[in-house]
Amino acid sequence: MAPFATAPQSSLPTPSLLEAPEESFGRITGRSPRLRETLARARALARVNTAVLLQGETGAGKELFAHALHDGGPDAAGPFVAVNCGGLPRDVLASELFGYVDGAFTGARRSGMVGRIEAAEGGTLFLDEIAEMPLELQPFLLRVLEDGEIYPVGSNRARRVRFRLMAACNRDLATEAREGRFRMDLYYRISVTRLTIPPLRERAEDIPRLVDGFAREASRRHGLPLKHFSDEVLDALARYSWPGNVRELRNVVESMVVFTESDLIGPSALPRELAAPVEAGEQGVASGLEGLEREAIRESILRTRGNLTHVAGDLGISRSTLYLKIRRYALETMISEIRSRSDSTVLS
Repeated sequence: MAPFATAPQSSLPTPSLLEAPEESFGRITGRSPRLRETLARARALARVNTAVLLQGETGAGKELFAHALHDGGPDAAGPFVAVNCGGLPRDVLASELFGYVDGAFTGARRSGMVGRIEAAEGGTLFLDEIAEMPLELQPFLLRVLEDGEIYPVGSNRARRVRFRLMAACNRDLATEAREGRFRMDLYYRISVTRLTIPPLRERAEDIPRLVDGFAREASRRHGLPLKHFSDEVLDALARYSWPGNVRELRNVVESMVVFTESDLIGPSALPRELAAPVEAGEQGVASGLEGLEREAIRESILRTRGNLTHVAGDLGISRSTLYLKIRRYALETMISEIRSRSDSTVLS
């Protein structure tokens, strides 16, 4: 029997006909349009025995989604086995994935070792940072996915394996394959279906709910009374770009909970990079990606003559997210001036 990863894409049912149990996605917090859209697709994928490539920035929650997909599927009772392909040297990764037999190499255990692929039998194998897998190991993984058989290091006897493959990547894996840094045939095999996890900056509406959940979790873990965050703090958290995404937010919230003695967490508890005021006007244009984002919003506002509904549609974001970005980049005055000019033109 071939592994789950070999199932054809045509087996994907419509979301209305087959949905994963709601509780399997209960740990994923938020109600923003981007997240709701992602969750709808994830629920449809949960019970389909096909490979899934989870794409998204570092810290966006790819492994959390992988767990939810596993827990919502028909083999939830089976193991969920995770391997970080970027955290191990080549030889160690080969042994971890495929296992080995007695005498396979110097220093090997006399009893051999069962690899993570075989340990995922009847469940899910989650390969994090799949783009970091050495090119020389990729053909062996492809063979497992194609044939449903695994050869431990040092053995010429195949062992049958049956599992569902999920892989995660924080880079554009299609580009990596086109440029020769990842095998194209393996890319097609592991990306039968794809799920893109939105970065936190594209769902800033979810930050208050996330902060509340992380604060409760930190208070419970450290035996501290429940603490609340002032509006000024929540506003600063919403303005920040969160390069580390949800993981970074969780760490910041935990730090503030631990180091604040009062029940109300105010601006003085903010880390330096979040407490720094946002400069207004042209002198305040952020560098790098933030500068590009501000310019894109500015051009759309000019093009639509300040119609924020059209701006949100033009940029593919919700109006609430657009409002937060307008405040962050100090574009309110510009919008007022554009609307005033438009009114004057109409009146004249």
